[in-house]
Amino acid sequence: LKTRSIPARDAIAQSLKALDALQAAGCRRFFFKYCSTFDSTDAGNIGPVGDALIDALNARQAIYCPAFP
Repeated sequence: LKTRSIPARDAIAQSLKALDALQAAGCRRFFFKYCSTFDSTDAGNIGPVGDALIDALNARQAIYCPAFP
């Protein structure tokens, strides 16, 4: 998805829709590739999208790795 520069609520909605589609296709592991330059601000959408995905997956934790190649 190209959610980097859109409002957080729109990025969350698009990401959750994609998650639903992937789950319906049988996927069991999920990776959220956020902006490679990691230039989000407090008003950005990386954290809110990550939180929404964690909640939707009932995950206890997530690892953010800004250095992942």
